[in-house]
Amino acid sequence: MKRAFLLLFLSLLMGSFVIIKITTLQAETTPSQESTQENIKSPFAEGCNKCHGDEAAYKEWTQAGHSHALVNLIEGPYEVKTSCLSCHSSGYTMFAEGAIQGHPYSEKTAVNAVACSSCHSHASKEESLLIIPAKKLCVNCHKMDCGCAGAGIVHQSQSEMFLGREGAGVKRMPSPHVRAMKKRCVHCHMAKDDPESVAKHGGHTFKAEFNICSSSGCHDSADNDMAKRLPNYKAEIETKMKEVKAILDSATDKTSQAYIDAKLNYDMVKGDSGYGLHNIPYARALLEHSLSLKSEIK
Repeated sequence: MKRAFLLLFLSLLMGSFVIIKITTLQAETTPSQESTQENIKSPFAEGCNKCHGDEAAYKEWTQAGHSHALVNLIEGPYEVKTSCLSCHSSGYTMFAEGAIQGHPYSEKTAVNAVACSSCHSHASKEESLLIIPAKKLCVNCHKMDCGCAGAGIVHQSQSEMFLGREGAGVKRMPSPHVRAMKKRCVHCHMAKDDPESVAKHGGHTFKAEFNICSSSGCHDSADNDMAKRLPNYKAEIETKMKEVKAILDSATDKTSQAYIDAKLNYDMVKGDSGYGLHNIPYARALLEHSLSLKSEIK
């Protein structure tokens, strides 16, 4: 009898401990944790990692700038608008097309960075299940005419720089690579030696590396060592950018056409995020034109 009472007492004691512990854990849950738990239930949340988490492409993506696109938007220097999510967050397209109804969607409720569905769809008939051909895919976002950052602000300019257009005072000057690179951006930014390995450059990291110029077969060793030439080009463009910036910073009249043109060209090269390496002749021409306006900028 005493043994039965002892077991009953211990059971009640353990039950009380469990209840107290659960209550304590609930009280310790932070708002951010609650938000995360709610976001996981979002119909826009991607679950690609459930099937593809062990694949090279997914592991590479975690190293890519795309995986931080949503955080970069929210913590960035520009005013955040829901329309910015069209490039900074997978899920916006489903919302915009009305594929999912009755769910609030904004920068506050978005849960994905630039993830798989920004480029791929299981319903696609394109190569690699791309939503549109590779040639047209990257330039949907990597262009300067979206206007999301605000009027007159060049946020991205890779497309315009590569195609050599939209600059001030400089004739159209497409990159020599336009004809050679049929798939455009992916030709360099996704190239890697072993398709099965987790690459530090190329693949779904989208990080182009200088040695791709020779390893891809485009430039051989007889081409004066591209690994040395490209840093020299970068240094040249960087020097010209500093010279133009000094002129712009010292200007008192920021409404003159000379200032506006010089700043546009500078912003285009800066917005390219590669010191003009997408189109070195065009970057050089843009900055040289800006420098030529020095006497007109007051």
